[in-house]
Amino acid sequence: MSQPKTRTTKSKSTQSSQQTSKKIDQTIENAKEKGKQIASEAKEETSKLINETKQETGKIAEQQLQNVAHQINSIASALTTTADNMEDDHSWIADGTRQTAQALDKVSGSLRESDFGTLVRNFEDYARRQPVIVLGGAAIAGFFLVKFLKNSSDHVKEIITKNDD
Repeated sequence: MSQPKTRTTKSKSTQSSQQTSKKIDQTIENAKEKGKQIASEAKEETSKLINETKQETGKIAEQQLQNVAHQINSIASALTTTADNMEDDHSWIADGTRQTAQALDKVSGSLRESDFGTLVRNFEDYARRQPVIVLGGAAIAGFFLVKFLKNSSDHVKEIITKNDD
């Protein structure tokens, strides 16, 4: 009679083991699904945040672009006034100054009419067609930037030294 009890106990133990295994498998599946859901939500929120940041950056870039266009237009106007004032005494300088003002006015108009994305694409296209010119311009700009920063730091050092005395 002891044999049937052993089989029953083993059977119950096997069933319990199978139920536990099923519960573990179910818990793992639930965790996987929850993980997928969290990852999907995080991806969606990140995408929204990136889009909002792009929009805000675009707005700021557009505002700055309009500011630059306005400044260039102001310079062109000042050059035109200067050319008008020099017309009698130095007509050849006045002509060159007027041509420069007209070119700047065209640049200003182009900037006002273009959006930032278009300008970036145009620059990228130009950089692909004329990489040497772009790299040369970047090198020259870098040279002047380094010189400017060096002079600025020297000026700051002078001010600090004068204040310490």
